[in-house]
Amino acid sequence: MVVKYRRIVLDCKRTLVIAIPLIGAQLLQMANGLVDAAVAGRLGPAELAAGGIGAGVWFFSSLLCIGLMAGLSPALSRLIGQGRRAAVGKVFRQGLWLAVLTGLIALGLCLVLAATLHSWSLQAELVPLIRQYLVTACWSLPAFAVVMACRNVCEATGVTRPVLLVQLIGLVVNLFADLAFGLGWFGFPRLGLVGIGIATSAVMVTMAVALVIYLRRDIFKRYQLFSLFDKPDWLEIKPMLALALPIYLALLFEAGLFVATALQMGMIGTIEAGAHYIAISLAGACFMLPLGLSFALTARTGRVYGRESLAGIKLRAVSGLVLALIMSLATAMLLMVFRHSIPGIYTDDADVSQIAARLLLYAAIFQIPDAAQVALLGLLRGIQDTRVPMLINLFAYWGVAFSVGFYSAHHLGYGADGLWSGLIIGLTVSAVLLGVRLRFRLRDMEG
Repeated sequence: MVVKYRRIVLDCKRTLVIAIPLIGAQLLQMANGLVDAAVAGRLGPAELAAGGIGAGVWFFSSLLCIGLMAGLSPALSRLIGQGRRAAVGKVFRQGLWLAVLTGLIALGLCLVLAATLHSWSLQAELVPLIRQYLVTACWSLPAFAVVMACRNVCEATGVTRPVLLVQLIGLVVNLFADLAFGLGWFGFPRLGLVGIGIATSAVMVTMAVALVIYLRRDIFKRYQLFSLFDKPDWLEIKPMLALALPIYLALLFEAGLFVATALQMGMIGTIEAGAHYIAISLAGACFMLPLGLSFALTARTGRVYGRESLAGIKLRAVSGLVLALIMSLATAMLLMVFRHSIPGIYTDDADVSQIAARLLLYAAIFQIPDAAQVALLGLLRGIQDTRVPMLINLFAYWGVAFSVGFYSAHHLGYGADGLWSGLIIGLTVSAVLLGVRLRFRLRDMEG
């Protein structure tokens, strides 16, 4: 029993070595959004609103890059586990072709969305401002897809510190570029939201170049990442897409649910919508911890899956869920303890603060199932199981969370509390079903 406990502790430490830089990178990525918002706020309230909407449109387009590149990490991890180092480079090079294609599609999608803004029932003054941001920010998407491809290599090989370092470089570039092009500092012309969009593109290009350069270092030479120039090969790309497409759809289901919840908050009332924004922003920041953990679990599980080590997969599952529980309890405690003081950072409105403090209690409960489900998703992706988890999340998010939240909020009269209750119940259902799915897969492997 003592030996088993020590193995779990040791495995937790190994997972954290990979996960902590990824968690830090996720938090720095959020900081980029805060910098953009702060600079847009200096331009004016209309620019702040337009920048927020524009960032949402950019994020929706970028889900293509995030989702369709997500199949690269488990594919590479399995090859590394099998000892097929030369094949790692070949798959990565095809992943770069997929990144270019994905980035161009995302770019086209963003431009189409920008062109249709006039039909979105937005306030007339916001449409040209949103378009100003998007027509310059959208060019960052191909570079962002390359960033995701390179990042997946770092995750699969367990060398994740470069991801954190490059994200930090990106944050510094974003800060100076926003000030220079957005506000006209350092002798540059004041371009407003156009300048913030330029900064976004500059950041992604800088990060893509930095990661490509880093992947040429000696530590990665064993994988022959750039040893040849390969033409696009559909036979190599197709398996990656088979893994990644369900991940992308699952991301769409999740993003759609939270957008739908925010819209319903707006239907309930302005005060409730503001309070929800505070609570969901903090929940999103807390989510970066288990999300980074999930990336690490995918890579580490993929390696032992490649070695066909059932014991290794079970150990990853136990240690990963233990870490997810510890993280969620820690963030839940912080939200509960500081629920009355945190809203004051966002607003001076007493009514908004009061409701936000109440919603932060839901956000605290929200932490545990949210961490569990994303950790389980990481484990399942590591064993290349993505289709059934996608269907589970479709059911849990839209069949349960949306339905329960909508009925509780609008028919039972619970308002914002009803919507958050729906989110908690839906995430709990997702975590339970994903746990059952993992158990079934492990039994199948036992054979």
